[in-house]
Order: sequence, then C-alpha cells, then structure tokens
Amino acid sequence: MFITQGRYITEKLFRVLFSRATTVHDLIYIRLFSFLGWLICIPIWYFIIKKIVTKERLPALLIVSSVVYLICTPPFSICVRWASCLELFMANTAGLLSGYILYASIDVESEKIGKRLVAITGSAVLGLISLFTYQNGFGCFLLPFLLHLVSRPNRLRKIFIGIAISLCIYVLYYVLFKLNLRAHDIEAVERTKISINIFSKIRFFFRPLATAFHFTALFNEKSLIGFIIYVLTFFAWICADFYESRALPLANRVKTLILTIFLLIVIYLPSLIVKENYFSNRTLLALNMAVFFLCANTLLTAIKMGETRTTVIAILSFGFVLNARYNFIQEFLNPVKTEYQKVRASIEKNYNRAITTVYFIRPHEDFFVKKYGITRSWDEFGVPSNFFDWVPEFFTKQVIFEKTRNRKIAENLIVKHWLGHEEYDKAAASVSSNTLVVDVEQILNHE
Repeated sequence: MFITQGRYITEKLFRVLFSRATTVHDLIYIRLFSFLGWLICIPIWYFIIKKIVTKERLPALLIVSSVVYLICTPPFSICVRWASCLELFMANTAGLLSGYILYASIDVESEKIGKRLVAITGSAVLGLISLFTYQNGFGCFLLPFLLHLVSRPNRLRKIFIGIAISLCIYVLYYVLFKLNLRAHDIEAVERTKISINIFSKIRFFFRPLATAFHFTALFNEKSLIGFIIYVLTFFAWICADFYESRALPLANRVKTLILTIFLLIVIYLPSLIVKENYFSNRTLLALNMAVFFLCANTLLTAIKMGETRTTVIAILSFGFVLNARYNFIQEFLNPVKTEYQKVRASIEKNYNRAITTVYFIRPHEDFFVKKYGITRSWDEFGVPSNFFDWVPEFFTKQVIFEKTRNRKIAENLIVKHWLGHEEYDKAAASVSSNTLVVDVEQILNHE
C-alpha cells in the first residue's frame, strides 16, 4: 500500500508494528509508539529552534511558544490518535534536521557551505528518510531558512541555497522512488502522479494556506466564516509586517513578501506537484509552523514592552492549549469512542454462530455534525469511523474474530455495506435468520 505512495519506510514500519497487533485494543500500543516518538522529537525541535532564534537574533519568546504551538496543532493530535499516522513524527523531524544541517553549515558572512560534502550528504540522507516516510514532512526542511528570511531579508543567498538543495533532494527522491517501484514490479497509484498545472495548483495552494491561518481552530474546508477569518488574518499579518519593516524601501518589502509566499509554496510542494488535490490536516504541520513563525515574529516585533510580550504570548499559548484539548476530546475522541463502543456492543450482542452475512448500513459523513453540533474538518475531525467504505468489512470481521476467537469463522463471514438507508432501501436486500443488520445511525440514535 505505502510503497506505491512513495513511503517505503512507512511500509516496513507498519508491517513490523501491525503484524503484532491481534486485537483492536492493541492499537493503543501503536499510538503509544507515535506518542513516545514525539516525546523524543520535541526536545530536538526545541534545541533546533533555540539555535536558530539565537543565531538570527529573533525574539526569544519564539522558542517556547513555537514548541507549545507545535503540540497544539491539529496535525500533532492526528499523529497520536490515528494509528495510521504513527510515522509523522519521524517524517517531520527528519525533514527539520535535514534542513538544519544544511542551514548550520552555511557561514553567516560568506554565505558558503562549510564542509560541503558532509553537510550535503547528511542533509540528503535525512531528507530522503523524511520523504520515504511521509512526503509532506520534508516541508520542515525550509523552516530554518524561513526564519533566516524573517531576520535578514537582505541576505538571500542562504535561502536560495536551501531552496536549491531541497529541490535537488526532491529530484533524487523521485528517481529512487521510481527505481523502488521497478524493483517491486508495481505501479504508482494514480494520486501520486505528477501534475504540472501551475495556475490551478497555485489557486489550490491558498486553500491549505487558509487552514494554516486558522491556527488551531477547526473549520470545515467549505466554511464561509473560515474563509473570512483567513482573509482578515492574512491581510492583517501583511499590513503589520509591512508597517514594522517600514524602514526598508517598498520594493524590498514587496520582494520579501513574494519570496516568503514562494517559500510557503515550496514547503507545501509535495501536495502541489501531485495529481491529487487534498489538503488534509495531517499534511499541514510544516506549513502550520511556517505561518506561526511569520505571525508570531511580526506580533512580537510590534509589541515593544517585554512584560506585555510575555503576557500576550502566555495568553495565546493558554488559548492554544485549551483549543487543542477541545479539538482532541470533543471534535474527535468522544464521538468516535461512543460510536466504537455502541456499534461493537451491538454486533457482539446480536451475533450468533448461525449468522453468515452482515448487512452494514454506514452513517453519513455529516452524522456527527448533526448529532453533536461539532465541526467536520476533512476526514479527520467530526467524521464517523464507519462512514468510510473500507471500514465495515474489516471492522465487523475483527469484532467477530475477537468474540469467537476463531479466525476462520470471521474470514468466511460475508459483509455487504451501503451508505445510509437510501442506498440500503434501493438495494432491497433480503434479510433472513442468517443475516445480521448493523445500522450505525440507528444504534447511535438510541444510545
């Protein structure tokens, strides 16, 4: 599955971890793997950000506030609560380390790479690890160079070196990806094919950028209110940044803004160069951090009083923590926990050895939105687990296997599924004594 998506390391990692998971409960240990991985990686992020902020003479409050923000972002919670995203801590941290090695090797004055072979090789190896784990994680490569641009808008050679090397690593990765496919005698999935439609992709880019400017708040991707907040926040940042850098000529400020937007585009390049247009939250950690650095630096620069700076950052950080907790518990955990417990209990209660066929009526995508009044954000927040068409068969068979402790009985079970009662009624499927009907919405409406 993951080799065809260009994630060879993830494929191997999943085979090792999931082959040891026998029950649904075992997924706890897989999520703990991701959680412990982030516990190891967070100090690395702190160390690197501290080194960059100190070197670039940026506000010191950026260090702690950015790490707090990292933990509070929606992508971070997805890393921990979705066992299918357990690899993201590796991809994003390897991407950051890859960029930092190159960044740290470039001399401040001469802007030339010291120990060129060692720096480029180390950067390339970590970059390839990031790309072969989860491509969007490599966007973190450019975060050190973005902070350099914020601090020294007139010293651009270092930034261009970073962009050039990152693009070279992308090319190297693509060649190795194709060779890997050939070695396994398989074809890449359609969604990963290259799509060069510049204007269409640039227009698409401003949609994930909107999500990044929502910070930790969740909005539906089609939300008008979310779009308005994005526009207001985006232009407020531009106006404030232009005002704070008013000592520079207007042409220089415009050039810096254009280069900043270009850096953001390159940071999100893995999702912009492929055919699929899908900017889920899990792809956005690098872009989220980039937007935070830009806005937080502008805010801290605008506030001159040290005590006021500390107070504002403390209030914002506390707000991010509260909202992250709300996102995790209310938008995700409570609804799916109830769904899992109730649907599993219903299957276990009504199943007997005479059952050979299960008719599974999946809930609609917006069922949680209507029932609990929460926000649906892509497929990650506010969506019933059983909405997805790949869930019913595997979930039902797993529950039956755990109930009977007989894998053959579970494997021989026939599971048919439909989305909602509309499709089910249209199918006019006959129900017998050997049939179990699982209607998720009905089960949850009678909880």
